[in-house]
Amino acid sequence: MNKNLVFLTILTLLIFLSCFIVNKNSLTNAKGNVVSFLGEEKTFKPYLKNNYDLKLEANIASSVLLTNDKKVILYKNNLEEKTAIASITKLMSAVIVIDNYPKNSKILIDEKMLSAWGTSGSLKLGEHITIENLLYIMLIESSNDAAECLASKLDRENFIILMNEKAKKLKMKKTHFVNPSGLDEDNGNYNVSSAKDLTLLVSEIIKNYPLIPEILVNKEYTVISEEGEKHKITTTNSLLKEMPNGTWGKTGYTEIANGCLILMTKNNLNDIIINIIINSKDRFGEMKNLIDWVDNSFSF
Repeated sequence: MNKNLVFLTILTLLIFLSCFIVNKNSLTNAKGNVVSFLGEEKTFKPYLKNNYDLKLEANIASSVLLTNDKKVILYKNNLEEKTAIASITKLMSAVIVIDNYPKNSKILIDEKMLSAWGTSGSLKLGEHITIENLLYIMLIESSNDAAECLASKLDRENFIILMNEKAKKLKMKKTHFVNPSGLDEDNGNYNVSSAKDLTLLVSEIIKNYPLIPEILVNKEYTVISEEGEKHKITTTNSLLKEMPNGTWGKTGYTEIANGCLILMTKNNLNDIIINIIINSKDRFGEMKNLIDWVDNSFSF
């Protein structure tokens, strides 16, 4: 009788341990009812109600839920891989601008500021535009000229130093900036980050920089310079036309980074989900696939 009791006790312990090991292995893959925190692993709601593969061609993709002051990974592919980020850079540029400039102060547009490749927001030599309006142009239209204008007010090199210092403060360990726009430079250098680092940056923006999402929800916007010149700008984020009001995000593209997109959506509990696609030939299509997968896979 005692031997049978000992045997049953040992068997029960073995079954318990095997279940624990299965659960532990499932954490990073968001299987069953277990998901992983960004930076730690714990059992947590949401529950994975449907388990089907998501096939994306993007080299890097992630979806992270912000809830109860936690970051919960819903999907990840190469979450911590260092990669070129193109104009996603401008999110950090906006943070540095807000930290250092009065938004109502004005900048005189000079020839050097208009030399950046890419969209300019139709900026014209000799006009005066407020810091806030330049933020609208930089973020909505992804204007490289606007990014250079904003960086030059502080001194471009010092501006980039502040970008890297802020990244370090936010513990963005795979991030380094060489310019304020995200362009690939002629010398082969370019801005780099990771999906994990960008999630940390967006979390900081949501918490402390409400002007940035306030700008990026706009599909169109009209900026008027001090001279009365009107600049009608249109978003580079075509998904805003298809998503619920309040959705916001940032696009990016260079030859090295390929197509990039960060999009903030909400679940049925109004919690924010940070969705990231990097290095994709179809950033908008793959972002829709990622968002649909999250909506159909999880019960929040």
